[in-house]
Amino acid sequence: MTPPYTPGYGEQGYPRPTAAPATPARRILAAVSLLASAGVAVAPFLPWVRVSQAAFLIFPAKSQSWTAMDDLPETSSAPGRLVLAAGVIGLVLALAALATGRRPLGLAAVAPGVLGLAGCLLFVREIQAYQEKMKADLLAQLAQAVLDIQGGLAAGWFLALAGSVVLLLCGAGHLLRKV
Repeated sequence: MTPPYTPGYGEQGYPRPTAAPATPARRILAAVSLLASAGVAVAPFLPWVRVSQAAFLIFPAKSQSWTAMDDLPETSSAPGRLVLAAGVIGLVLALAALATGRRPLGLAAVAPGVLGLAGCLLFVREIQAYQEKMKADLLAQLAQAVLDIQGGLAAGWFLALAGSVVLLLCGAGHLLRKV
């Protein structure tokens, strides 16, 4: 005895399951994610900290900058490596989302965005801890007063921060129904 015939997908009027075509909005978000990821991947190799010293008597004016991958005193290169990993992961996810147009791949851009933000915040925390330590050092305070040493965050850190925020926004943009 043969079992009764049960039609499968695509037979006798049943629809075939097909992947939803990528909407233009999804492709645009994936392309923006790709650009932001490229910026985040390059950011650790750009200057993150810039320090300058004004001229005083026999001391000439100086300026120096460090990347996130350099070994600064009292800091590690872990934030730079986190941001680099975020950029590479974001590039892979954005390329896959652009090629396939799949919504979950675009939504996954949130993960490298969070990782990049974590790297930026960890870097700021390490720099602040170093500054607090230097405030307690009398010799460092004297040098600061005499030589007028100024320091601050540089372009690489801002690029990493902006790229990470854009990745978060692009990932969140895939949550919209119409996208």
